[in-house]
Amino acid sequence: MKMPNLLLPAACLGALALSIAAAASAPSAPVPISTIVASGQSGGGPDEPKYSIDASWVIAGYNDDEVIYSIIITNHDQGIIRCNTMLSGFYLDHGARHAVSDRQGVTIFPGKQQSAGRWVGMDQTAGATYKVTCRAVS
Repeated sequence: MKMPNLLLPAACLGALALSIAAAASAPSAPVPISTIVASGQSGGGPDEPKYSIDASWVIAGYNDDEVIYSIIITNHDQGIIRCNTMLSGFYLDHGARHAVSDRQGVTIFPGKQQSAGRWVGMDQTAGATYKVTCRAVS
């Protein structure tokens, strides 16, 4: 009866060793992101709010097989801003690629960051495009 109790810790240590080895051998080169609006954009006019945008691909999940695309907006303005994000790309469903487009709105306080959205299952090799427009909230 003592033998099965010893097998569980040994199996857990083996699984841990395999996951560490897999993480060490995983490619770390970033995939280029195609964007409509460049990072560090501003609204253009002297009275327009100032903000910056960062977009990234992240690999996550139990088996590192979930692709997550996220867009983060940082408010560099003195006031509250309201931003709209339009996203276009592709997602994978059982190997088939389908077009996806989405629109998200977010309110951001001065000096704060906010996620404009996180999309799971997108086709990282096809890339994604986004456009963010922000306006001051009066």
